[in-house]
Amino acid sequence: MKRRDFLKYSTLLAATSGLSSCSILHKHFHDASCKSCIDPFAKKSTTKSTIITTTQPDEEIVKGLMKDERIKSKYFSQDFTDDIFLSKEKYLFVQKLVVKFRKVQRYVGHGNFNLLSVDNFFLFTDVAPNCETITTAEKIFMEELFYFDAQKYGFKGNKTSHKLTDSISRREVSKVPYSGHFLKKDQSLKLFQKVRNDVGDSLILTSGIRGVAKQFHLFLEKTLETKGNLSKASRSLAPPGYSFHYLGDFDVGKKNMGMKNFDQDFAETDEFKRLVDLGYINIRYTQSNTLGVRFEPWHLKV
Repeated sequence: MKRRDFLKYSTLLAATSGLSSCSILHKHFHDASCKSCIDPFAKKSTTKSTIITTTQPDEEIVKGLMKDERIKSKYFSQDFTDDIFLSKEKYLFVQKLVVKFRKVQRYVGHGNFNLLSVDNFFLFTDVAPNCETITTAEKIFMEELFYFDAQKYGFKGNKTSHKLTDSISRREVSKVPYSGHFLKKDQSLKLFQKVRNDVGDSLILTSGIRGVAKQFHLFLEKTLETKGNLSKASRSLAPPGYSFHYLGDFDVGKKNMGMKNFDQDFAETDEFKRLVDLGYINIRYTQSNTLGVRFEPWHLKV
């Protein structure tokens, strides 16, 4: 679908969904004064809205598009009319928590931070330089986000960690030299070593096992980037408690490509083509996935 067609259909969706136009404004801050705002943690309430009539052919096009579960994954960086936003009050928690996660990560080191439990993150906010102690209200917000059903804002993957306090034992993992990342011993480590041997030294590990705290940090950073749009954030990153990195999945990339390893550019590399040709590699989030997640050619399934 061409971009101009997508924008046309997004406008039509805004009209047929019964929501006001502010639902699709990227820079709109949702709060109690906005009747189209959705707080995912609040009790549901019924509100009246004006429905704008469109022509029958356009309505049929829109309905047909939305039946395709892959449409949002393909246009993952767009806002959709049924996306769920955090309220302004909850968004403030995101802003404050992101600062604390950054400071704790800097204090313990990026590699160690991958293994950090949420309980230990709470403790380190007390000792990390210039970091404010975690508050009770922030803990409650994190609990709400962790235990909330992510399918309600569009993520359809399975839960991989069932308790906020789940942790990773260092006895279960091994640090991969020169990567700053850890992999689970046995299956994950053996798979990476085999893949690297078959593809070549230009293939590198870009992300390994992640604890719940690490996934929280990544997801909150993405939520900050999307201005509180949880649905949009979840199309690019698994919510805390849903990441397969917790179970052993890992990401690979091409040496010296930097952050381009986490976009479609990686799918154009010789390294990715060699991965596909190996025959024994499975991509977790393929182009045809119906989990509400964008295509991730770098994410290897274990």
